Amino acid sequence: MSAPETSSQVDHDARFRQEAQDAFAVDISNISSEQDMLDELTSIRSFSFHFIKDALRSPAAVSEVAQQGLNQLWHMFLETAKVFDSESAYQEKLVALLLWTKEFDSLYRSLHPTKTAAGSWEGYRFASSLQASWEPLLTTGTASQQRNLAAFSAKALAVGVCRDSIGLTALWYLREALETDDEAKVIHLLPATVVWIEQCSDHLLAFSAMDHSSEESSKAQLLAPGALGQKAGIDQHGYSMKRWLLWRRRLQELSHNADPAVAKTAKKGFMRMINCGNNLDYNVPGEAKFNEKLQAVMGEALVKSGKDSVDGDDVDINVDWVD
Repeated sequence: MSAPETSSQVDHDARFRQEAQDAFAVDISNISSEQDMLDELTSIRSFSFHFIKDALRSPAAVSEVAQQGLNQLWHMFLETAKVFDSESAYQEKLVALLLWTKEFDSLYRSLHPTKTAAGSWEGYRFASSLQASWEPLLTTGTASQQRNLAAFSAKALAVGVCRDSIGLTALWYLREALETDDEAKVIHLLPATVVWIEQCSDHLLAFSAMDHSSEESSKAQLLAPGALGQKAGIDQHGYSMKRWLLWRRRLQELSHNADPAVAKTAKKGFMRMINCGNNLDYNVPGEAKFNEKLQAVMGEALVKSGKDSVDGDDVDINVDWVD
């Protein structure tokens, strides 16, 4: 293990973090091209080397100074995620870079087993930083920032990054977005809600089927059902099939919204949810009935069309077939 940090080292690290923060703030505010995005990824990778090795070289465990560096690294990831468009390939690259930091941490530990701090990459508090980034974004963030961070968060969950912790952030978000009786809030958050569902719906269903939760008292505020969940008689904290069906019902209802844009977005989310059970060979109430009706309507459309095949885009799908 390395020697304890001296005051001069602490001061040097603080200056480095401040300079890195200032440079990042300038760079992130000036992203306007693909080259800018590539440069940002390269910059984050460079800082990842520095901050992760600082954490690994800490005596006994990750020091508070090293954690401050990691917090800054996660800030770079999350602020960049808010800027990269939710449908951009650069979101995939950003998630891949996050996975790389985990792999680099593991490789470095393997090469220096007696010289690295105890613990694991999961202990670097990425998931906590993600949750903390989301909380103000619900009320002060733009719709674009919400969609973009939803894409990054859900993609990270989909590839298994901090699976349990990010799963609880997803649960918290869906409670705020679909279990509230504040209709304006539901509609405001709907685009990001659908991004979450599109990108990690299989995880959300699996968590719901397995009643995924947490015993940590610090996570309690993420687990409780919202106002509509409580009205529906849901008292179980954490994921449950009842909550999954409530979310699906909310999207079904919103698919009939008078605003065509809201209705279209909600239907997109509903359609992703209605096929999840089939993807996982898991029996979800209403899915078989919906798919039976869909197949019958598609069969009729095929006969009328004279084509060799038709798909869902060729028929008028009614979300109420689930009832």
